[in-house]
Amino acid sequence: MAIDLTFSQPELFSQIFEYSPIGMSFLSKEGKWLRVNSSLCRMLGYSESEFLDMTFQDITHPDDLARSLHIKNQILEGNMENCELEKRFIHKNGFTVWVLVVINCMRDVGKQPLFFISQIKDITESKLAEEDLKAKTEQLESFIENNADAIWMIDAEDTLLEVNPAFEKLFGWSSEEVKGSKLPIIPEFLIDSINNIHQGIRAGETVVGLETTRMRKDGTLIHVEATLSPLRDQRGAIIGITGICRDVTAKKLAEEDLKAKTQQLESFIENNADSILIFNNEGFVLRVNEAFEHTFGWSKEEVIGTELHLLPFIPAACAEEFKHSRERVKKGLSVIGVETMRLHKNGDLLNVVLTASPILDGKGSQIGWSVTFRDITEWKIAQDHLQNSEKLSVAGQLAAGIAHEIRNPITSIKGFIHLMQSGFGEKKKYFDIMTSEIERIEMILSELLILAKPQLIKYERKDIRVLLSQVMTLIDSQAILNNVEFIAEFKPGVTHLYCDENQLKQVFINFIKNAIESMPNGGKITIEIHSDHDQEMKIRLIDQGCGIPNDVLSKLGQPFYTTKEKGTGLGFMVSKKIIENHSGHIKVESEVDKGTTIEITLPFSN
Repeated sequence: MAIDLTFSQPELFSQIFEYSPIGMSFLSKEGKWLRVNSSLCRMLGYSESEFLDMTFQDITHPDDLARSLHIKNQILEGNMENCELEKRFIHKNGFTVWVLVVINCMRDVGKQPLFFISQIKDITESKLAEEDLKAKTEQLESFIENNADAIWMIDAEDTLLEVNPAFEKLFGWSSEEVKGSKLPIIPEFLIDSINNIHQGIRAGETVVGLETTRMRKDGTLIHVEATLSPLRDQRGAIIGITGICRDVTAKKLAEEDLKAKTQQLESFIENNADSILIFNNEGFVLRVNEAFEHTFGWSKEEVIGTELHLLPFIPAACAEEFKHSRERVKKGLSVIGVETMRLHKNGDLLNVVLTASPILDGKGSQIGWSVTFRDITEWKIAQDHLQNSEKLSVAGQLAAGIAHEIRNPITSIKGFIHLMQSGFGEKKKYFDIMTSEIERIEMILSELLILAKPQLIKYERKDIRVLLSQVMTLIDSQAILNNVEFIAEFKPGVTHLYCDENQLKQVFINFIKNAIESMPNGGKITIEIHSDHDQEMKIRLIDQGCGIPNDVLSKLGQPFYTTKEKGTGLGFMVSKKIIENHSGHIKVESEVDKGTTIEITLPFSN
């Protein structure tokens, strides 16, 4: 049956249909386009002839097709007279067009459906804006809901509108407990302060990074960092306040701890009895403490900013040692307890112990280094006095044995003088014997004087075999008196060392003398020398004495600890110090009633 699309006043309807600013169309009951206006053609990009070859199903978005067909069928079945719906059409160029469609069904006298009249309005722009707003709203809600910082919103009367889960977790109140009430996290002593801040926010101000205190549900106070800003409606009018804060208690405590430690470090540096200098990576002095000024005489102003090569207190003789220490620290290594010399402003040389260490930042990167000097000038003098006192003590104890040793040749000389006076025998033979005896007396006295007389420390290349032979000559009389025999086992190899002869003699005399005293019934003292791969020399002194118990052995070297009735306990300590000054070390092994072995290790160059 042909469909009559004529109306009364057809010319007027045709004008309205054609020139309507919105799309208009007629569709068959099956959905075929029967007539479309120019607005719809412009809206969807199809010509009128292209429309008339299609149905509305052909250009409906696939996701909306089922719903559109359902509504069409509901209208045809009389379940609804007309319908208004939002749907999507596919533009000829392929993009989606959102439309608002108003559908009316035209029926005959018998209420049978004839065709559909549709009014179609393009709402793409508003729909996209709506979707964009919805997406942004969802993003904002997600941001608030999942934010690690506590967020809340209050209205113009300071009534809580909303809080997020982070607020509940941080402060302990649930959303249901606080919504509709005043903000409960403000401590009593800060209420006036926050009221003043809120007044400024309502006037349009924003407060960023406010460090303050807030209260949890259990009453505990926490440090927070907050941002407060105006809450506005769609017109921009301020309708409340939004707040964001994070717990910075741990950070605050860490800062306070760091501040305390920094103050402690500052106090340690400034009040330290040792001189301290701090350098940057470029080697310029950043600071010195008061002890430096007191010890070396230069003021802070004279030293700070000076490059380390130009520091006035480094003697020329210490250039190599200074260069070595500097290179070591620049590599991130430490220099600990090096004895060296530095100059006072008045020109005096000071004995100091140097310690230098890298300074690291929080990431472990080197940002400079520190140098500490301990003035040991007085200590060195005391050490020298102690060492000389020990030498004199040893010399005094040796005097009795030496007197006995000298008495024998003197008796021989006196006897030969009597014989010569009586004219008995050959005078030349007497003279030779007397000369030999006198030379022996001179040698013994010379060694004793060398031992007793203070000597300047002087490192020279010396043959240890000769040095030990001279020591044995000096102590030989005491050994004979105690029925002790020396056995020397000097193995082939390097036997020369750079050393201070007088100091090493003092060490050997002390140890050999102790060995003799440990054998009241006599015995043997074996002296061994052998070199180890041309790197170091080992000297062993092995006796057959009473030995040293383990509890005593562990205390060797402690000042004034001794097992002798008239001992001072300083002999071993001084000897150990002398060997350490020669870059060597001492090892003692002993077994009660079997004897003691003292092993001295010395490098060939130190």
